[in-house]
Amino acid sequence: MKNSLLIFWILLLIPILCFSQKNSFQGKVIDEKTKEAIPFVNIGVEGKPLGTITDDRGFFSISNIKTDNNLVFSCIGYKSKRLSYNEISNTKIISLIPQARELSEVTITGMTAKAVIKEALKRIDENYHTSDIYLDVSYSQTRENKDSIFFMTNLKGIYKHKGYDNLNLNIKSIYCNMQTINSEYSEFDIQQIDFVTELDYLKLRPNSFEYSMDIVYDSNNESSYIITITHKNNKPVVIPFYVRMDPRIIKFSINCNDFAITKIEEIFDINSRDKIFNSIYYNYKFTNFYAIYNYTKYKEKYLISNVFRKHITEVYPKKGFEEIKNKYIFMEGINEYKTLFNINNIYFSESEFENKRGNSKEIKTFDELKEIDEFKILLMDDKEYSFQ
Repeated sequence: MKNSLLIFWILLLIPILCFSQKNSFQGKVIDEKTKEAIPFVNIGVEGKPLGTITDDRGFFSISNIKTDNNLVFSCIGYKSKRLSYNEISNTKIISLIPQARELSEVTITGMTAKAVIKEALKRIDENYHTSDIYLDVSYSQTRENKDSIFFMTNLKGIYKHKGYDNLNLNIKSIYCNMQTINSEYSEFDIQQIDFVTELDYLKLRPNSFEYSMDIVYDSNNESSYIITITHKNNKPVVIPFYVRMDPRIIKFSINCNDFAITKIEEIFDINSRDKIFNSIYYNYKFTNFYAIYNYTKYKEKYLISNVFRKHITEVYPKKGFEEIKNKYIFMEGINEYKTLFNINNIYFSESEFENKRGNSKEIKTFDELKEIDEFKILLMDDKEYSFQ
């Protein structure tokens, strides 16, 4: 009898335990026709703020998926794909169908690229959450030198976002938990991740840039302006006591209906950065830099969803370099730096989450950290997914 009761309770608990597991999926997104990887595909959990992005090689990793969740894969120029939990469980290769690029009727409205950007900036307070929100975030980064990873950190926490009002951009940590293989590094500024909060230079110096408007894509019955801005004469934009913007290319995806900025691609103009920059303890030169910022609509307003950044810098040591290299987390030679930022949940009041977790920092080994889901996308290689 006792054995029968034990078996009964075990059978009863199995589906509960299975449902409560934090399921993790890794894979690669490819073009169905060419079989080539598609970088920077937005991957969202339908109806929720949770999501991630593929890296520059098309790889992705996503965790905390429940059995009743559906994943939506979307990228400008491709038809979106919706997969159920069971479908994503049975495949590691997701293929997207290219979508014909068609000029939408909105292209004949007479608005110039500069006018579209101006309207998008004007509507930031209208389109994005402006009241206090609390973001449950995860932020992982790696640094590589000479084909070996010498630094990794994984941060999770709750951050209070004061909205997108220009006078109130304060974003602060409520609590955080950091795991790292380097005891020196502990700083993190979520405001630098949220690019929409950093666009005042476009309002203050709009004539310092060249504007172009690409084809407007129709995707899921929604159209987007694709606006590209570059620096005039390849010169930095300097606003005294505020910012210095070195030459770069920035591409905005702007929803044609409400003028919300839904995606930003930032690429440094490497050709204009051939010179070596001088610092006190070292000289350095950028050889590559790009970042992708995705925004999602949640409860009628937009906010940051996920970010992928990668840059490669060549460092030339000077006297005193050995004393400061650990503090700034780089080494002599080529340094490759990758970060992945994801929003795991959004709360609209402190009562919605437990605010008793405090702040902690834990030093782990590389082998321990590399098993964390957030690092899967940063550490994947093409050998793991070969096409038959």
